[in-house]
Amino acid sequence: MESPCDTVIQDMDLLTEILLRLPVKQVIQCKCVCKKWLSIISNPKFRYSHTCHLYGKYNIPPPTALLVQNFGDTKAKRASIVPFHTNNNNANKIFFHLDPDRRKYMSSTIIHSCNGLLLCNVTPTPHSGLTTFEIRLESHFRICNPAVSNDHCVYLDYPLGDVDSPCNEDFYIFDPLNLKAYLVFEPLKQPLSYKVILFGEMEAPFGHYYSRLNQLKPRIGIRLYSSETSCWSSVVCNLPNDLRVPEGVYCNDSELLCVKYLGECKGRLHLILSDSLEFDIWELEEDYSSWVARYRVNLNRMHDGESALCWNVSSNPFSVLSFVLRQEEEEEDSMLVLFKDGKIMSYSLKNYGLRVLCKLDKVPRSVHHYFETLLCVGNS
Repeated sequence: MESPCDTVIQDMDLLTEILLRLPVKQVIQCKCVCKKWLSIISNPKFRYSHTCHLYGKYNIPPPTALLVQNFGDTKAKRASIVPFHTNNNNANKIFFHLDPDRRKYMSSTIIHSCNGLLLCNVTPTPHSGLTTFEIRLESHFRICNPAVSNDHCVYLDYPLGDVDSPCNEDFYIFDPLNLKAYLVFEPLKQPLSYKVILFGEMEAPFGHYYSRLNQLKPRIGIRLYSSETSCWSSVVCNLPNDLRVPEGVYCNDSELLCVKYLGECKGRLHLILSDSLEFDIWELEEDYSSWVARYRVNLNRMHDGESALCWNVSSNPFSVLSFVLRQEEEEEDSMLVLFKDGKIMSYSLKNYGLRVLCKLDKVPRSVHHYFETLLCVGNS
């Protein structure tokens, strides 16, 4: 007589239904059980169904962790995942490498994250005799999913010059130091596709004939890459000639340079402008018409579960790394992720509780939301 365990293992449909309900981390661990389980989990249809199950539980799943990268991590070509469900334990910080061949690239920097996929800027290890411009030409974008194998990744070349532009404008290239890049990935859209949006300053290569004559001045360029067409295209829009790529945002005909935080969560854009312990979290209306003060924060109320806490921000300021929006029906509260005194901490907007997530020596170079998924856009 077969045991219940044997019955489940032999019933492909029942086994699949069970695996669909497991978290991503446990599903990946199940790939090591046997070849049969590996075959089920590696199937692109299963990966898609597993993601649909996650999105069925939440309309838009909230991020479950932060992707954190320090300056030293950039050259080490690694980053760390800091789960929100952690309790002052650096052992919960998960390191992963961004370069499958650690000798091929000199550095790898995370520049954006979208629904489980990462957009990285990778710089190759320089060969003797290469100029800075030539090294820049060999830089790439890398799109990957840290939850799955490094075999499932995509490399994109930087766009050079303008697409379908007059000949003299073809000499423009993007300056990586003044470049914003964003990944757009919709997990439920079939077939799987993605887009990369570049927004940044373009300049003539140093030493170029037109550059020496000062006939090609830096200007703003916008490019769009679509996996459906496998090519870059220009985005036509009217931009001021003197526009640059600042750290602030543009709102109501004025540039806001004193931005404490600007980020997106669950399809909503949020903005914090104040350096004090009491401030508003502004949210952009769905029709992009205006900013609304959606949440009021008072850090004077915070506590660690046992006693009240008091911060002196005049001599020792804090940084806002992230705002995590959660709906009323969700079990967890909306929270701010803060950095102060070498600690990354979560602050609940509902009960004012402060928890230490992990410890760092300095403010991270880059911080991004992370949501685990089995989907990838590379070769399956």
